[in-house]
Amino acid sequence: MNFHSNHSELLPRNIANKLLLVACLLILCGILIAGLSPFTPHLKNQVRWLDHQNGLYFGEYASILSSAPLRVDGPPDGPCSVELWLQPGLVDDSNTMLAFQTPETPLQFRIQQNNDALMLTRQVVGPDHQARKRFIYVRGVFRQDTPLLITVTSGAQGTAVYLNGALTRSSADFGLTRHDLNGGIVVGNSPVVNDSWSGVLRGIGIFNRELTADQVRRDYEEWTHSGQPGDLEEKKAVAIYPFTERSGKVVHSQVPSAVDLEIPDYYLVLYPPFLEPFWRQWGWNWAFWKDSLVNVAGFMPLGFFFCAYLSLSRPVGRAILLTIIFGCVLSFIIEATQFYLPTRDSESIDFINNTLGTVLGALLYRPRFVQDLLARFGIVALENSHAHSMTDDALLEVS
Repeated sequence: MNFHSNHSELLPRNIANKLLLVACLLILCGILIAGLSPFTPHLKNQVRWLDHQNGLYFGEYASILSSAPLRVDGPPDGPCSVELWLQPGLVDDSNTMLAFQTPETPLQFRIQQNNDALMLTRQVVGPDHQARKRFIYVRGVFRQDTPLLITVTSGAQGTAVYLNGALTRSSADFGLTRHDLNGGIVVGNSPVVNDSWSGVLRGIGIFNRELTADQVRRDYEEWTHSGQPGDLEEKKAVAIYPFTERSGKVVHSQVPSAVDLEIPDYYLVLYPPFLEPFWRQWGWNWAFWKDSLVNVAGFMPLGFFFCAYLSLSRPVGRAILLTIIFGCVLSFIIEATQFYLPTRDSESIDFINNTLGTVLGALLYRPRFVQDLLARFGIVALENSHAHSMTDDALLEVS
C-alpha cells in the first residue's frame, strides 16, 4: 500500500504528534506498573494464627524461618524422615511448602506443590561442582481445603512418600539423607525466589531415622486426632512443631533442643538472585515459552511507538537505534529494581526478552508502507519520512 499520491492528513499534524507522545507515555507507565507492581520493598508478612485452633494461616505472601540452622545428629548419609501436616488453599498454583537450605546450597531440599501434584526436589553438587536436581513427582495429590499428611522417609532401600499414612511412591535413587535436612528451614516459600504457598499449616515433624510403615500410619492417626505424633524418643524426633502457641512470633518445638521457627514482620526471600541466569531456572517447557512470549509482546508497543515519535525529529535509522538503547536500559532498570522487591524476581531471560521485544517493535516501524500510513494520519511528515530514506540504511549499518 502506498500513499504517495493524493496524500491528505486525516488529523492535524500537531494533534496527531501529541497523541503519539501520549501513547508513548501510557505505554511506558503500563510497562513500569506491570514490571514493578506491587512496589513494596517492605510487604507485611501474611501469616496469622488460626482462631480457636492450632495452626497457621499462610496468605498470598507469607513465610516463616528457623531462628538458626537445624542440626541432625549422626552420619550425614544416614536415614531420616519428614512429616508435613497441612491444608492447601489453592490447587491451581505452584509453590514451595517447606525447604531446607544453606547459603552454599540454597535449594538443598524442597517439598513443593505443583498445582495438584506433589514434587520433592533435591539439589546435588557433583565432583565437578555442578549442581544437579533430582525429583519425585506425584500427581493428583492436593485438593483445595482438604487436610493432608505428607510423610517422606529415606533409608537404605531408598526414599518413600506416604500420603495420609498410605505408601504412594518410592524411589531408589532420590537419595535423601540427614545431610539434606541440616541447615536453615524456610516454611511457605522458596529460599531464592518469590514462591509463596497459601493454605493452613498444622504441623511439621523431622526425624533422625526412617519411619516404618506402621509408624507412619500411627502418626497419621495421631496428627489428625491429637495434633502431634507420639513416641518421640522411639522415633528419634529432631524437631516437632504442632503450632499450639496460637499467638506471638515464635513457634516452639516439642523437642527442647531443636531450633525455633520465627514469623518475620515482613515477607522476604532469603537469597534473591540478581539477573538469575535463565539456564539455571527454566526448562524448555511451555511455561518458559509462554513467559518469554509475554515479555517480548509487552515491549513491542514501546519499540514501535517510541521509534515513531523519535523519528519526528531524526532519521528513522537513528530513531530505531535510540529506541533499542532506551528499551534495553529500561528493561535493565526494571530487573535491577525487582532484585529489591520480595514479590518479584530479577531474571536475565526477562531482560533478554524485553530487549528483543523492543527491537522487533522498532523494526516494525521501518517498512515504508508503515511510515506512509502514519503520514496519512498526520503523525509524521510525509516529506520527512522519505527525505531520510537515503541515510537510514547507512545509520543502521554503522550501528
